Amino acid sequence: MVSFNRVILAGNLTRDPELRFTQSGTPVCGFGLAVNRVFSKNDEVDFFNVSAWRDLGERVANYTNKGDPVLVEGRLQYRTWEAQDGSKRSAVDVVADNVQFLSSRSDSDGASSGGGGQARGGGRGGRREEVDIDETDFEDIPF
Repeated sequence: MVSFNRVILAGNLTRDPELRFTQSGTPVCGFGLAVNRVFSKNDEVDFFNVSAWRDLGERVANYTNKGDPVLVEGRLQYRTWEAQDGSKRSAVDVVADNVQFLSSRSDSDGASSGGGGQARGGGRGGRREEVDIDETDFEDIPF
């Protein structure tokens, strides 16, 4: 029997990412993603809950905010739990394997990398760190 569980979504964050830690100290970042569906006359939006674990989760929490465009690659995960009132609940979430930060249309100051990128390293306190890049340093690269 063949199984394949893969999803690729491009959309905008619906809220600021929330970084939490498991009891064993593993970081996990949760965020919402809005993805537009375009039909012949109607525009509709689908909303997804996404979780990113470990270093990926920390990068998403440190370098993105509500409204930022991202591309998420991952898998679907079905989970169930019992609510406080005793009823059984279930949900299908996206577990991210990769998150690509996309440049927004309003990035016209030339600081954007053009195609976006994945942040490297970790910021502090959930805020972005500004880095100046001198492109003349890339002239010595042989490719």
